[in-house]
Order: sequence, then C-alpha cells, then structure tokens
Amino acid sequence: MAKTPIGAQRQAVDCPADRLLVVAPPGCGKTELLAMRAERMIRDQTVRPGRRLLAITFTNRARDNLRERLRQQLGEAQMRTSVSTMNFHELAARVVEAHAPVIGLERGYIGPNPAWLRRALAARDLGRAREREVKNLLQSVKREPLTDGEVLARLARDFDALAIEEARREENYVDYGDLLRYAQLILRNDRVAALFQAHFDALLVDEFQDLSLQQYEITQRISRHNATYVGDPFQGIYGWAGAAPEEIQADLESNCEVMHLTSSFRSSPAVLKVVNSVSADLDAPALEAAEPKRWGKSGGHAYAVAYPNDAAEADGIVELTDYLADKYPEERIGVICRAEYRRSALERAYDRAAHQPQFWDIALDTPRVARLVKLHARHLDPGIPFGEQVDELEERMSAALPPTEIETLREVHEACEQLREYESAGTSVPALVSRIRDHQITAAITPGVHVLNAHVGKGQQFDWVIVMGLEDGHVPSVYSKTPAAIVEDERILLVMVSRARKGLFLTHARSNTNQYGRVFHNEPSRWWDQMAEATKPLVPSIAKLMKTSVGV
Repeated sequence: MAKTPIGAQRQAVDCPADRLLVVAPPGCGKTELLAMRAERMIRDQTVRPGRRLLAITFTNRARDNLRERLRQQLGEAQMRTSVSTMNFHELAARVVEAHAPVIGLERGYIGPNPAWLRRALAARDLGRAREREVKNLLQSVKREPLTDGEVLARLARDFDALAIEEARREENYVDYGDLLRYAQLILRNDRVAALFQAHFDALLVDEFQDLSLQQYEITQRISRHNATYVGDPFQGIYGWAGAAPEEIQADLESNCEVMHLTSSFRSSPAVLKVVNSVSADLDAPALEAAEPKRWGKSGGHAYAVAYPNDAAEADGIVELTDYLADKYPEERIGVICRAEYRRSALERAYDRAAHQPQFWDIALDTPRVARLVKLHARHLDPGIPFGEQVDELEERMSAALPPTEIETLREVHEACEQLREYESAGTSVPALVSRIRDHQITAAITPGVHVLNAHVGKGQQFDWVIVMGLEDGHVPSVYSKTPAAIVEDERILLVMVSRARKGLFLTHARSNTNQYGRVFHNEPSRWWDQMAEATKPLVPSIAKLMKTSVGV
C-alpha cells in the first residue's frame, strides 16, 4: 500500500537537490522515505522513460525489504520498468562480468565460492587463530583500490597470505573482496563509469553509515546525479568490517543538501525515553513519537530488572515471553543479547517454555537460506565428525546455487561458519539445524518469540524487546579496549534498544555461570543507571510477571 509523506518526510521526499543526505535515527521511516522519493522522481521524470533508478543496500534481507517497500509504493509494473534493487556484491558482480577486460581479468574466471578460501586455508594447516589472522589480512588489503600486482606486493611479508593469493590468481578465482575491488578499479575508467551513469538516472543508498570507502566510491562512480543517501551515523556498528561512517558522513555533508528527521514512527514514548538516554551520550538528537496519541494513556512500556544470577534472569525472561506470546499471538517478541555466549542459561530455560523461540544464531538473511540449510542438513551423517558435517553441508548448498547468486553464497558460508562455533556443544548439525523454524514469507519477521544477537537485529523491529545481559564485560564487551571500541559498543546498545515498538524490558544479572561451571560476578553495564532511570517504576504486576520483586 502506497504511503504519503508526513512532516519532515515530505520535505525530504520533495527536495529538489541533486544530491541529498537524510540523517534519520531509528524508526524514522528511512525505507519508506526512499520508496516515496523514488515515486516522486519517477513521477516528475527525474528518472526518464527508458532509464532506471538504482536502489542499493547491503544484505539480501535488507535488499528484499527495500524491494518490497518500493513495490508497495510504485506497483509491480513500474518496478519492472524503472527500478533495479541490488546489494553491493550483486552490483559488483555485474560490473566485473561486463567489463573484466578493462583491468586485464581473464574471461571464464570462477566466481565467489565460500568453500574455496576455507579449503585453501585448511591445506596450509595453520590452526584456527592463524587462519583468522590470514583471512583478516586478505580482507583488509582488498578493501583498497589495488591491482593484483599491488596486492601481492602488500602481502609479500606474510608467506601464508601471499601463497593463498598466488593460488587464487593461478586458478583464476575471484573472491568476494576481489569482486568489490575489481568493480572499484573498473569504475575508475571514465568511459565505463559513463555507461552506468547513462543507464541510471537516480541512485538511492540505504544505511550510508555501513559503507566502506570502497563501496562509497562505487556509488559515486555509478551515478553522478540525483543521489540520495539515508542512514544514521549513530548506528554505525560495522567498523570491524571496514565501514567508515565519520569520513563518509563528512564528505556527504560537504557535497549534499542535508536534512534531519527526528520523529519516530516505530516506537512508543516510553521506549523512546530509553533510546534517548543512550543516544544523548553519542550527541545524537532526541527522538519524539510521530503519533503519540496512538500509544494511549500509558505511552507504552519500559522496565528495568536486576536479577541475582543468570538462571533467575532466564526464568524471568521465559515467563515474560510466554505471557506476551499468549496475550499477543500476532505480535513479534525479540530477546536480544550482545553475544551468544551470555545466553547459555536462557537456552536451557527455553527447553521448558510453552512458546519455543526462533533462534537467529545462524546467518539466515532470507527464507531461501533457511530452506537450503534445513533441506541439505537432512542428508548428513550425524555419526561423522562435526567439522566434516559442516564441510559437507556447505558443499551441498553451494553446489545447489548458481554462481551468480553472490550474496546468497556468502550467506551460506556465514551460516556454516557460525555452525562451526558449536563444534564443542556435543550435538550434530541436523540436531542444531532443527532449531531453525521454517520461514514462510520473505520480508517480515513472523509472529512469536525470536532470540538473536545484536548485529543480526539491525534493521529489524519487534513489538516487544527484552535486552538481556547488560553487564560490564558484556555491554560493553571485555574485548573493547579503546575509546573508539567503547563508542561502537554504545552504538550497538542503541541498535538493540531501538528495535522495540510497544515495550522494552532491560535485564542484568549479578552473576552468571559459563559452560564449564565457572561463576562470574558482574557489575551492571556502565550505561545501566541512565537507562534504568529512563524506564517506568516497576509495579507489582510487572514484577510478578518477570519473576522478581519490586525494589530488587
């Protein structure tokens, strides 16, 4: 169903600027704004008949969400004739496929296959820590606009990385990082860039804060005019993956008309009060509810509960999610934890829950990946070593996909990488995969209970959210040693709390026990007090529901 812009959205949709930057915090309707701006540009023939608008984002899930929103706004026929929606790897694959000779790349190259690098690393028998080091080095070097010769020179001091890169070239194999690097180099050719600029009359980029400098340059070369970037620098949580939000925002602000949105169409006033308590530290603007009356006299829900230990916390969370799932069977309930290791007590508690959750541990950005995992896991022999089960699963799924499915192949690899983390859990791959519910639809999250970690929840929303494990050492992480890392952890916290629509529940435990029985005593997160102060007083009915006492 097509939407009409409201308030500041209208100014952004109708802005005549050739280049526009829209800074929009969580819940301000970024995706809807992009769809409405696309409609306006097509209607007034900024996008001319016979030309196209390119809408670009990152993951398959984000691409499908954006595509669905555009379809609702424009209609199927207009989508087919005027809009291309892609993620970066799809775009890079098209650029390289069409123009490989520009950079001397031989035709007939082998496209990205997640198993190639895994096999190359395994063949060198490096050990897990060294493998990770080599992978990180290869990835970081290839985020720069280097030719193959320059990459080899940069890797000269690392014998293992150099050997793997030489093997890649010898086999004419192109990995994910190579795709983006090659696309960047190809688009530096003015004649090639002009071809794309003539094809695309307008560009929409979602979540600009997640762009790497490499991806940013690709967007600049693809479209010189009618470019719209939307996002929120305070949700920039992918610095570890090469994102450069500060540099990119500074460049955009110097070259674009800049507009800010501060009205949330997602969250209740009660939730926004907690969100603002976190964002204030980051010097982000405070948000207000776009339609406060829709939330009734209560203004929504927000509560904070401290538990004596993680077992009590887990029991309280399960009791709460069972209640919410019973009372609101069509609504979505998210239990969000910074990292999987902190959830062990919760997972045990869910064994006896009335409403079993969908776990998001495995990278399942689309229903297709979920179906692939479940389909091919059935054929595995649970009696062989766990690592061999995962290897066979990855081979089966990769073989079932055409080489053009770049992003889906990457998601298959990420799913299998996360499965490998369960090698010590004493289970089989088929048993682990059986926890994944079937997805029936593409864009929306299904009703019910969902348990997920912080990064995979970005871009999603739930009616009710429980953010658990809010202790120092977990939020922020014990591994965050620098001021920049601490700031990124606070951004992650902002992402977690801002997923909630109607109600938000914050929890921490004064102690938790790891899988080996060791007990850790915890201090509340350094951001706990300011968030707890922004919540509502814990009344007896809520305390009883969460299996705690008022004043605890």
